[in-house]
Amino acid sequence: MYLIRIETKESTIDGKGVFALEDVRKGDVVWKFDPNHDKVISRAQFDGADETMKQELKRVAYLSKSTDRWVYPPENDPARYTNHSKQNNLSVLLDESISEEPIFIANRDIATGEELTNDYTEFDNHTRKVEQNWLK
Repeated sequence: MYLIRIETKESTIDGKGVFALEDVRKGDVVWKFDPNHDKVISRAQFDGADETMKQELKRVAYLSKSTDRWVYPPENDPARYTNHSKQNNLSVLLDESISEEPIFIANRDIATGEELTNDYTEFDNHTRKVEQNWLK
């Protein structure tokens, strides 16, 4: 769940993206897993899902390195539109005293209006293991 004010709009990276509606300082926590908001399913549940559900989860979820479960935002959550970039401005931090899942922090100052991006390979075991053409 995003902890800063954001909006979704068209992205030059891919479809829609998530954009900051406020300045963010380097080191600020921008997104954190919220068990009362975010959704999770086990690998077994994923394996038993139909192909349509699997494709949707591969698009919006990540396979957690820390808990080995699929984590994804609910349908109305803008986090579904966070795009991948190798020039990401959000980095992953795993601090179990804060969350069992990774948190995303600003790896540099981010100005109002900038698209928020992360490198999926930092936290998603599926993306990391299955080379995708779009990972640039």
